[in-house]
Amino acid sequence: MKKSESKLHKAKAASDDLGQQIVALRADVTKLMSNASDDVAEGLDMAGHQISKTSRNARKLATNSVADHPMTAVGIAIGVGVLVGLVARRTETS
Repeated sequence: MKKSESKLHKAKAASDDLGQQIVALRADVTKLMSNASDDVAEGLDMAGHQISKTSRNARKLATNSVADHPMTAVGIAIGVGVLVGLVARRTETS
């Protein structure tokens, strides 16, 4: 009978140890998921700031280019208008 009690005690100890390992694993996974979520949010925030900065710079550059070279800007606008008109006419007749 002592042998079966000893085996039962060992099995219970192993079960308790396994339960503790599962709890620790669950805590580790939760922590990893939290860290990953924070990293993704931080990366998206940084990307948003960079996109915003780039678009402001592009807008300033375009505005300055038009102000510095108004006739070139008008010529480009006329050329784009003609091309769009030609494409529109072709799609209408086809």
